[in-house]
Amino acid sequence: MPSPTQDSPLPLTPSGKDACILLRSSWQTVNIGDIGHSPGVLSLLEKHLPQARVILWAQNVDRGVREMLLHRFPQMEIVQGRIGGSGEDASEALERAVSEADLLLHGSGPSIVARDDVLAWSRATGKPYGLYGITIDPLMKSGEPDGGDLIERQRETVMALPADDLSPEDREVLDGARFVFCRDTMTLDYLRKQGVTPGQLAFAPDGAFGCDLRDDASADAFMGAHGLEAGRFISVIPRLRYTPYHEIHNTPQTPVTKRRAEISARHIDADMSKLAEVVTRWIDHAGLPALICPEMTYQVELGRLLRDEYLPERVRERVVWRPDYWLPDEACSTFARSCAVLSMDNHSPIFALAAGIPTVFMRQPTDTIKGQMWHDVGMDEWFFEIDACPADAISAALLRIADRPDEARERVAKIMERVHAWQRDTMAQVGAELVAAQPSTR
Repeated sequence: MPSPTQDSPLPLTPSGKDACILLRSSWQTVNIGDIGHSPGVLSLLEKHLPQARVILWAQNVDRGVREMLLHRFPQMEIVQGRIGGSGEDASEALERAVSEADLLLHGSGPSIVARDDVLAWSRATGKPYGLYGITIDPLMKSGEPDGGDLIERQRETVMALPADDLSPEDREVLDGARFVFCRDTMTLDYLRKQGVTPGQLAFAPDGAFGCDLRDDASADAFMGAHGLEAGRFISVIPRLRYTPYHEIHNTPQTPVTKRRAEISARHIDADMSKLAEVVTRWIDHAGLPALICPEMTYQVELGRLLRDEYLPERVRERVVWRPDYWLPDEACSTFARSCAVLSMDNHSPIFALAAGIPTVFMRQPTDTIKGQMWHDVGMDEWFFEIDACPADAISAALLRIADRPDEARERVAKIMERVHAWQRDTMAQVGAELVAAQPSTR
């Protein structure tokens, strides 16, 4: 695992005030993690490249996300549409942004989410682009879902793939990039074996690690209404093995979504039972309540199921169920007031760590190879494979956080020190490419 430099120079910043970055991000709003990618990268750009103007090219900013982003970044312009698009995809604002921008920055995601848009940018403008904090999971491309595997065995499978495994379309984007920063080293090692040739290929933590959104008023109001005291409860996030997108978007099932639903149904009892056992031990031994809350919209109902059907009746009065979806500003404020976060999904732990809060992650084998990122940032002691680790081991780690809070916070600080160093180094590269891309230096 490459280490970030601890004594790197200050990040390069543009010499003029007209340098412009077009950030392609904001993929969906049914997941606070996908929402959080954009403000995370925006805050990093604000911190490390304060002279640069940033325009957000968003895929989706409904559900109040546009308003939340503009509250935090009031000077930012948000555009949507497609380059050369027609009908609903046509956008004069986007065409102007493409003309004015010096560099296209593709934000964090589970793939090259906007691959077609990156190619359209490159072909239409000839201007540079880079990718920041992505995963490319070759195990997901077949479209045929399976039961998944432990992260160590996934690495063995990925590294055994032939050197021509990467799709030609992905290879074209990667080879043409000025930089490609991978949010997990399994993606990094896979791309190295595939022989891609961007200007730079390296590791960078998920962009959501930069998220600093807050809605303290809403968090305090909810906590006050439900008897939760700051520093005296855990936040708990349940998850199914596969996200039921057909239900979320009310679309007909396909053979793939049906197979995914079958896998989730097969494991829901074991997964929720184990999570409930950990929560019960927390309540019994730490003597503190638990808040069940969502990372995705569908997890609201899953949280109710966890409380009503899997937790023992004797502890339910110490459990608060959040009955609605929320945005990452309120979620981050709530996590910042938690004693710890116990999650089966990936981005709530990121928000917690960024807020200085310890987190225990229970990984399901159907999760993508992005789970490698937890080892990369140094969270081994709080990382548990749900199929391989007994509930008592997970509970012991969680209860140690309650018993030794100063030690746990110190561990978080060390993790975030490394994350901040990677952020500084990779943003310096973004800044260098931005300087090189300006007309006066081309």
